[in-house]
Amino acid sequence: MPDTMTKPLAEPEEGPARFNKRRLVRWIAILTIGIILVLAVWQEPLYARF
Repeated sequence: MPDTMTKPLAEPEEGPARFNKRRLVRWIAILTIGIILVLAVWQEPLYARF
């Protein structure tokens, strides 16, 4: 009979890496969105409509 107090492993254990794949993808997405927002503001600044 299995022990019911053990928690199931959803993902394999990862070592204490500084940049794992999930963190790298998150940073790339944040930087991409930031660059797109900066370019959008440069193309049409919010203060230029007045």
